Amino acid sequence: MSTPVKASCHCGLNSFTIPFTTDSLPVLNDLCHCSSCRHATGQLTVNYVPFPGVPLTSATSEPADLKSTLTSYTIGPIATRWFCRQCSAHILWEYTNKDAPSQWCIAVGTLERTEGIVKTGYHIWISDTLDGGIADYFTAVDGLELPRYKENLEPGDAAVLPAGWRSSADTNAKSEDYLVEDTPSQDLLPASCRCGAISFSITRPSEASAHPTSPYPDLIHPYHSTPADVIANPQDEKWWLRPAGAAKRTHYLAGHCACTTCRLTSGFELQSWAIIPKANILVPRSSSAAAASVGKPPSPNELTELQLTDDALRPAGLRQYKSSVGRNREFCGTCGATSFWWSEDRPELVDVSVALFDEKAAGGVRAERWVEWWKGRVGFEEEAVNKTLVGAFSKEFKE
Repeated sequence: MSTPVKASCHCGLNSFTIPFTTDSLPVLNDLCHCSSCRHATGQLTVNYVPFPGVPLTSATSEPADLKSTLTSYTIGPIATRWFCRQCSAHILWEYTNKDAPSQWCIAVGTLERTEGIVKTGYHIWISDTLDGGIADYFTAVDGLELPRYKENLEPGDAAVLPAGWRSSADTNAKSEDYLVEDTPSQDLLPASCRCGAISFSITRPSEASAHPTSPYPDLIHPYHSTPADVIANPQDEKWWLRPAGAAKRTHYLAGHCACTTCRLTSGFELQSWAIIPKANILVPRSSSAAAASVGKPPSPNELTELQLTDDALRPAGLRQYKSSVGRNREFCGTCGATSFWWSEDRPELVDVSVALFDEKAAGGVRAERWVEWWKGRVGFEEEAVNKTLVGAFSKEFKE
């Protein structure tokens, strides 16, 4: 017996029927925190779930023609990611084996329903986070405690790390491999997608950081219950600069979003953004400088301010998707990594995918040298489809 579940992306270019084996439900799956997944998707954690056979079309239940609507990105000899070429949603993961049919996995955030279909069971590749990542706020889901595996579940890799772990406590690591510190020590934070086509750097807040104006986001004031005159931010608070009220601002506000648009343009339930003035986002002046800067901080004279509205000055590898009127999402056209979100109402303020930050330079993937996480709420958490997963995270994160 098969249980079909629809999966789709935000733009509607891709719509599949995923045939789960009924007596295997719910399927136990992992939350992956590896550097490859983070930098290829722009998400701090990803979750795929395997299914038998191949993805089917929603209309005919025949095997789908993936190459007509999806972009493939090969990440190794046996693994390929498939993402929507129009809206960037990561949808499928394919394991290939020359001696057997491909094994397919579907991104959980694309499923129209998850209850009774997927059960989150454990974390993998915690060691890649350097600081535990958001696994520290996913200790249990639906009453099930989630083991935190250092790497994968392959033989010899199944060491379990405790909650609150940081890389400096890893006795098996070489000290020079990690740069975890408690205080900000840099003025330039490099960031990039996995393939390196998108490369940029963040500077510390400057005088120009206070120039933009913006209403409050749902992250701070829930739109469904807050009066419009409050959301409008009539006092012109520079809420994105942190610590709030400090004489010297050194960090930017960051938070997690569970809105339908973020979910369906990424393929996953939680999108993690840092809100940063465009004046503090620098990109290489040339494609050659971009290639040279991947993995190391470029010098200031190699950089210029990010431009998103001028087609002639936009980073060459960046692709744009208009998710609604005046709302723009930017992603890597090669590996599909979600990079930026910006509104034409506030073009000088940009949401930046925290997962693209260089985890070593940032002191871990949570980038707490650079950002202050908003603990009051998960943005648009009421829209979550996987309410068990998002609800468990939200509860622990607020505590």
